[in-house]
Amino acid sequence: MNRRDLFLCKDEAMISSISCHLCGSPFALCEAEIKAYKKFDIPAPNTCSECRHQRHLIFRNERKLFNNVSCLSGKPLISTYPKSSPFKIIDQDEWWSDAFDATTYGRDFDFNKPFFEQFKALQRDVPRWARMFVNCENSDYTNNSVGLKNCYLTFSSYNSEHLYYCMRVMSSHHCVDCLNVRNSEFCSECVECKNGYNLHFSQMCEDCSESFYLYDCKNCHHCLLSAQLRNKSYMILNKQYTKEEYEKSKAFFLEKLGRDQERFVQSFEALKQNVFYKNLRLRNTENSTGDFINDSKNIVNGFYVTECEDCTHVYDCHKDKDCCDNMANEKSELALECDTAYELYNAKFCSYTVTARDVAYLDQCIQVKNCFGSVGLKQKQYVILNKQYSKEEYEKLLPKINEYMRKTGDYGKPFPRTLSSYPYNVSVAQFDHPLTKEAALKQGYRWHDEEEMTGKKFKIIPQELEFYKKFRLPIPQISPDERYAKRAALQPPKQLLDAKCTVCHNSIKTVYPSNLGAKIVCEKCYLGKVY
Repeated sequence: MNRRDLFLCKDEAMISSISCHLCGSPFALCEAEIKAYKKFDIPAPNTCSECRHQRHLIFRNERKLFNNVSCLSGKPLISTYPKSSPFKIIDQDEWWSDAFDATTYGRDFDFNKPFFEQFKALQRDVPRWARMFVNCENSDYTNNSVGLKNCYLTFSSYNSEHLYYCMRVMSSHHCVDCLNVRNSEFCSECVECKNGYNLHFSQMCEDCSESFYLYDCKNCHHCLLSAQLRNKSYMILNKQYTKEEYEKSKAFFLEKLGRDQERFVQSFEALKQNVFYKNLRLRNTENSTGDFINDSKNIVNGFYVTECEDCTHVYDCHKDKDCCDNMANEKSELALECDTAYELYNAKFCSYTVTARDVAYLDQCIQVKNCFGSVGLKQKQYVILNKQYSKEEYEKLLPKINEYMRKTGDYGKPFPRTLSSYPYNVSVAQFDHPLTKEAALKQGYRWHDEEEMTGKKFKIIPQELEFYKKFRLPIPQISPDERYAKRAALQPPKQLLDAKCTVCHNSIKTVYPSNLGAKIVCEKCYLGKVY
């Protein structure tokens, strides 16, 4: 069976087999997927879930920052858009100012032009936020973040302080080079860790402290180069030591770390080859398929999902219900084909939209209701193509637009990929689905030459240097971008594959590719071997 069919729940039946309109690969629709689209009165998609997810990635920039200027005041800005961008940029204060009202850019719907052509023209006229952030203090080099203080080159993070070169770090402080870390402090080079303290170069750990190079450990303290430990202290290479022996070895380790770190990395990677990999990381989850799903139920093809229910094809989502084809959406219900969103209800085809209800085809809109095909709105309702209408006018015009879009074939179609406001190599898509400049331009995307990107020059900031000295850590010899790429490469692909349990040989689904060479086991065998 083609891997694009493997998202199905064990109780889901394949409804039909189609060829993807974009990549040409066969894929199957499942019952949950078809129900979701019927609920919105939208035709079933003709593209596979992978291509749909790739399209969402094209609309999102997480880590690329540039020097730019406000189109209104000429004020210098740190922006997610390069100066070469055709879009108008303003800073957050200007956007929220009473002097800025996006409805001044409103226009009548033209029933002689395709909708997406009209929307593209609107996008080019309405000024956009330079960066997306809320309640961030002394954190100019951040994006897609909320509640940060004293952070630098940190992205998609929340309620944290003193983070440097971090991504998706929540409720933490004084962390460097961390990815997917929660409730932690004084950690560096950690990936998918929770409740860590003074933890470094570690992955998949929970409630661990005062340790270096741990993998899949829980409630472990004062350990070095160890894997799959539970409730242990003073362990080195999974071998028990006395406190005195451990401290002596740790002193030698710290002395050698700065000069011979690669040797420790090789030992750590060799150690990881001998542990058991749980095929899917599901916790407190019912009737769900995907990976890294916590406290959720009825999820089909979900990845990095927490506290969600009845959702299909969802990625990096939290507290969502009845959503389909969503990415980076939080606290939303009845959302279809939405990305980078928060608190949506009955919304479809929206990007960078916050606190919205009964809406469709919105881009960078906040606190809106009953709006369609608009850009940059705040605290508005009954708006179409940024033009204000009365309730009666809106309810009369919108059905006519829907009928027109049915005739043109645009009805129920998501934003075309070429409507992204970012060049392809600036978007997240370039990381997961890299293209050459020639290939991107051939497919109709814009491209940005890398020379203008801020942060490309490699430097050590004072706060970072102080951290390294405090914990006797080696100073990095590669750039923050290269360090991030190495961390991201530690995460398995967001795709379900067929495999067999190494122990019991039963058929299983997993995210770990066969060329990893790991011992992949089912949940039952994992619990039997590790606990």
